[in-house]
Amino acid sequence: MKIWRNLSIMIICVILGFTIAWQYKSVNYNQKLMMRENKRADQLKDELILLQRQNNDLRTRIDELKKLNDELQSSRTGSDQAAQALKKSLEEARIFAGLTDVRGKGVIVTVDNGNAAYVLEDDILDIVNELRAAGAQAISVNDERIVAMTEIREAGNYIMINQTKKRAPFVIKAIGDPDVLDSSLKIPNGVVDSLKTLGLSIQVSKSNNIQIPKIREEVIKIDLIKPLQ
Repeated sequence: MKIWRNLSIMIICVILGFTIAWQYKSVNYNQKLMMRENKRADQLKDELILLQRQNNDLRTRIDELKKLNDELQSSRTGSDQAAQALKKSLEEARIFAGLTDVRGKGVIVTVDNGNAAYVLEDDILDIVNELRAAGAQAISVNDERIVAMTEIREAGNYIMINQTKKRAPFVIKAIGDPDVLDSSLKIPNGVVDSLKTLGLSIQVSKSNNIQIPKIREEVIKIDLIKPLQ
């Protein structure tokens, strides 16, 4: 009996030892697992903070790029408007200088020799000056554009206009207010009456579609002049 009791006590002690050892290992494993989870949670927390910081930096950069884009768009719009204004001014300058073909309303004056009179340079100049004074914005004589450099002078049996020989009849076209131009030419004792008195044949008609060509390039000479600095 004593032997069985001692053996029972020994078996119980062995089982108790295994139980305690197992429980110790289990507690130790749970502690390590908890530490690992806590460490992982700390890592995830750090990663979350880093991602939030990067997200804020990206938002700031996006705002900066958006502001820069708005400034560029505004600058481009301003540049486009300036370019359009410059283009318009250039086109107006070209028209004023006679460097482009034009069309519009106005009058057509035809002057021809009479039975006892011939058209002289002064006769053409009188008509051109009267049209200019009445507000004509473009004038041509026999399809030669009249500009500041245009010469109208007699050369034997011809009249030179823009270095080109012309003979009667002379067709003078002017773009402007048709009524004003017509009235200016036909006022009593005006240029038309004076030319008819001299014996010339002259006709004036209004037109809604007058076309006047640009000045020929060889007429414009600016090689000897420079802009004032």
